[in-house]
Amino acid sequence: MLLINTKNQFNLLTQREISNAEELRKWILEWSEFSSVLAEEHARRYVAMTRDTKDQQAAEAYEFFVSNIEPIILEETEKLQKKMIAHKNLSDLENEFGNWFKTVYTDLELFREENIPLETQINLEVQKYQKITGAMSVQYKGETKTMQQMNPYLQSQSRAEREEAWRLLTERRLQDAEALDNAFDKLFSLRIQVAKNSGYENYLDYIFKAKHRFDYTPQDCKNFHESIEKIILPLQKEILNQRAKKMGIPKLRPWDLSCDPLGRPALKPFKTGAELISKCGNLFSRLNLQWKEWYGILEKENLIDADSRLGKAPGGYQITFDKARVPFIFMNAAGTNQDVYTLLHECGHAFHQFAMAEQELFAYRDIPSEFAEVASMSMELLGAEDLSDFYEKEDFQRSRIDALQDIISLFPWVAIIDAFQHELYIRPNHTAQDRKEIWLALQTRFDTGVDWTDLERARSYLWQKQLHLFEVPFYYVEYGIAQLGALQIYADAKKDKEQTVKKLIKAERLGSSKPLPELFRTAGIKFDFSPKTMEPLVDIIYDELLAVES
Repeated sequence: MLLINTKNQFNLLTQREISNAEELRKWILEWSEFSSVLAEEHARRYVAMTRDTKDQQAAEAYEFFVSNIEPIILEETEKLQKKMIAHKNLSDLENEFGNWFKTVYTDLELFREENIPLETQINLEVQKYQKITGAMSVQYKGETKTMQQMNPYLQSQSRAEREEAWRLLTERRLQDAEALDNAFDKLFSLRIQVAKNSGYENYLDYIFKAKHRFDYTPQDCKNFHESIEKIILPLQKEILNQRAKKMGIPKLRPWDLSCDPLGRPALKPFKTGAELISKCGNLFSRLNLQWKEWYGILEKENLIDADSRLGKAPGGYQITFDKARVPFIFMNAAGTNQDVYTLLHECGHAFHQFAMAEQELFAYRDIPSEFAEVASMSMELLGAEDLSDFYEKEDFQRSRIDALQDIISLFPWVAIIDAFQHELYIRPNHTAQDRKEIWLALQTRFDTGVDWTDLERARSYLWQKQLHLFEVPFYYVEYGIAQLGALQIYADAKKDKEQTVKKLIKAERLGSSKPLPELFRTAGIKFDFSPKTMEPLVDIIYDELLAVES
């Protein structure tokens, strides 16, 4: 039925006679609404599949959509786009829809019919990858544990227990190293072919165009990597050096990075997902009335799936049910401090979706990642200033130190992941061994002094933990760009939190109706990731870190 209805609705839109600008606008919004219906159907099937990767019925429903509905959407959307841009009254709608028209022209330039089955295959291969990772678990202390449920053991006071847990997790991942290499190879070759079909020598140039990165270039990203290496990497090295001194060890090992350096028990902010959700509700009630209202909807409508469990896909995400115009949050909470920040992060995305829900055009509710992550990272920074429901004073300071250190450590990891992809995708014929060597070279370039002696194989496959490399290639530099935006929000909020949040929500309401630099300006911040912007912002975080630790 869905297949027939989809074809029929597209046919009606394609065959519609459109006489003037008013009719064209009405037709665009009908197309937009139909797109939101299809997007919600896809989202709900994706959510069902990731909530239980062992559910065969959910997997088949998702596969049906990917294999049968998405090819129709791609093909018919191209027809509708051509019909629209050829209309004599298109320029009459430039003021309202001009930013979208720019992306449409780009999409038409890249569109090739032969890429439709390739995109379908990519989606199916991503699902296979998720089944591999979703099935990962370990036996520990007589119980079956998900990979996420092992995180608390990495924070143990006992160094021996941390090492045991780390090695157990690492060995489990390495069991699937070859399978994940093969999964990446399949996805890589498919993506290379998509780029070639669209007339591009390499996927790097193609994806910048496909992602509508109109405001920065691959060279800008390389400059960003170099700035991180020069400005931030030394700070991260110093932080880790101080950690080793506090722990009384000559060098940190990989299992020494998540525990408390003074040997205190791991932070335990909550026991269950329900408790996490409830406590975050109290936090938002104090932070901002609008955020309180939106969070109340998430709670009331059960739009947060928090707990980690066997068979659940790893990671976390926020996805939108576009017809209903409500967000859904998926995560794998295991009672750790990081889980609190994950929910704050995903709530930032969710509130962004609520803010722009009144945008009529479906395309304007699809936000550029570089600004979408400003919303989520700002929420981490602003929300984390009040964790009284989770911690007493001493534990709050510990949580704050972890969060500030994570901001510092994020940048080098962003540089590594992004540079890794830049290197891979200009080498379309690279082998798994080449990939390993490229990764290890970057590990050396951004080395922080952690001792990996006798752990070379584990280190060479660390990249496989980053799901973005498999699922959404080149979606990572945005985290670094957005973190600088979020740090500007944070700095402004220290002067006037109410006005800063007001400007942020105002910018979020715009969706993607304005270019990226204008979204930043509306929020009162600069779209700039040069050293001039980076250095003073990182200094603020480092100085605050020193103040909290003293």
